[in-house]
Amino acid sequence: MNKDNYKKAIDQIKASDELKRKTLEKMKQEKSSNKLVPFKKFLAACAVVAIVFSASAIYLDNNKKEKQEINKIPEPQTIAKEEKNDLPRFKSVEQLKEVLKENADTRRYFYDTEISATNSLDSVKESAKQEQTEDYSKTNTQVEGVDEADIVKTDGNYIYYVSNSKIYIVRAEDLKTISTIKIDKEKEQFYPEEIFINENKIIILGTYNEYEENTTKETGKISADYIRINSKSMAKAIVYDITNKEKPIQAREVGIDGHYTESRMIDENVYFISTKGISYYDGIKENEILPTVKDTAVEDKERKIACTDIAYFEGSENTEYMLVAGFNINDTKEASVETFFGANSTVYSSKDNLYIAQTKYNYDGDYRNTTSTSTIYKFNLNNSEVKLQCKGEVKGNLNNQFSMDEYDGNLRIATTDGYDENAENQLYILDKDLNQIGKIENMAKGENIYSVRFMGKVGYIVTFEQVDPLFVIDLSDPTNPVVKGELKIPGYSSYLHPYDETHIIGIGYNTKSNEYGGVKNTNMKMSMFDVSDLENPKEMFNISIGGEYAYSSIGYNHKCVFYNKDRNLIGFPLSTNNGRDYKDKFAIIKIDLENGFSIYGEIEEKANKYDRDIKRTIYIGEKLYTLTYSTISSYNINTLEKVSSIELEK
Repeated sequence: MNKDNYKKAIDQIKASDELKRKTLEKMKQEKSSNKLVPFKKFLAACAVVAIVFSASAIYLDNNKKEKQEINKIPEPQTIAKEEKNDLPRFKSVEQLKEVLKENADTRRYFYDTEISATNSLDSVKESAKQEQTEDYSKTNTQVEGVDEADIVKTDGNYIYYVSNSKIYIVRAEDLKTISTIKIDKEKEQFYPEEIFINENKIIILGTYNEYEENTTKETGKISADYIRINSKSMAKAIVYDITNKEKPIQAREVGIDGHYTESRMIDENVYFISTKGISYYDGIKENEILPTVKDTAVEDKERKIACTDIAYFEGSENTEYMLVAGFNINDTKEASVETFFGANSTVYSSKDNLYIAQTKYNYDGDYRNTTSTSTIYKFNLNNSEVKLQCKGEVKGNLNNQFSMDEYDGNLRIATTDGYDENAENQLYILDKDLNQIGKIENMAKGENIYSVRFMGKVGYIVTFEQVDPLFVIDLSDPTNPVVKGELKIPGYSSYLHPYDETHIIGIGYNTKSNEYGGVKNTNMKMSMFDVSDLENPKEMFNISIGGEYAYSSIGYNHKCVFYNKDRNLIGFPLSTNNGRDYKDKFAIIKIDLENGFSIYGEIEEKANKYDRDIKRTIYIGEKLYTLTYSTISSYNINTLEKVSSIELEK
């Protein structure tokens, strides 16, 4: 199920925030690791949510002459090629309209407006350098030194939490809410989704929606014909000074057209991404085509991005703008913004470069014959400056962000192409210009990639169909990657977590045969792999977790992982269902290389029957903290006895 499309559809309905939250949570629970997930994403992307507003209806001329080629950028001679990054840029608004018209002529649907809801959850991160020495949680990120936004962060003294469309600042010692931040105005809504913490600054990321309501002249009430018209969305990063926790002060706001999708923070620099769809119609005006940007460090109003600053790649298909913005949270230099045609799907960032992968599926009516190609866009990151560099292309689709990794200037990327017996898996190595310099193809024919982890000169790939092959790949020679070892065991790992240089933890599911000749998930499973000998990987030990219908969001959200290396503890949300009683827990496992895994404890929250789902668990010193939609509770980390709990103000 495509999360972004689901969110857009939800918010086009005038529903309560509570209903949106429950719907999104149900969607996330349904998203399990199965081998048709990439294809389901493709089908969802092709689905249409037809919502018609009488004030913004668009007439499509079905009698227009069919084009031989659709969705193509005009030939290079009609476009200006500027020196900036040596990438072609549009020369005029007329040429930009020509591209949009070309895209729209053969389409029978498109969104007149897109409205994003909220949601996103996760763990915690290092921030404010205050006078305290206790250890505390950090967000479980992919790359050291590259922070990822999450719904919860801590600096060791305070907990910062996104819930109920607010940001709560809670003193950890006594669980007292010090202040809340809610950003809302009449006819305007800001949906906070994630946050960063950096010393005395909190950076709030989300989507801002502005809309008009049609009113009748007679009664002054909203017309029953339509609810919203002329809706507008902007992804925003809003910086607050929280030196005084009781009175946060807004310091800066950076906005880029479209819906917020992803972000990273490197030192003091924040980078975030949005996508914006354009609905073409005859007579469309210039101000409806060009995307906007706003940075209150420069001026408190929006400005249009010039068409000559919008990049494209010759011959590529495109349906949306993608904008990438970068700025330093501690200075007033204008935010750097790159704009080009192409929507993003998977984002990976090193300290120096941002990579965005976009997958195109080629469907012939039988999903088993579907093939895919992924285009990789590379952006250089330098002290908040963002520069679009180049693009590359590989066969197949990516499982998630862990399918990409940069090492010694090269990009390693693992993909799956095809489905069922036609599935193929491959690993490519691309140089700094995204040209292919090495590859491995046809790994585990008929299986799909379920998890990937790169660790220095070694890569680990888990595929699955009936059993779980763990491939160990030597990447020391980027021009000649080699599969050194392979381990086949029952079940599969949907997430791989590094333990040390010679051990890696796999978390996933046990499986068994079903009545149709395939396999189905049973309970969850955690394995410890010894990879000290690349040619002979071993499963040292494993543990089964939960009952037959156990489930966890860890398969698609790595930020929900709780990890305390010093105490050798790892944990994640766990849902169980024995056929009669559905329970939400947080399972914590003890790691011992000599004696194996053991259940350290399971925490359940029972504040009310509708809010028992523990989104995250973090630690500060000798306490654990669990966070649900409406509560924060603390526990003794040694005994798991509850210390205190608070209900968050709605």
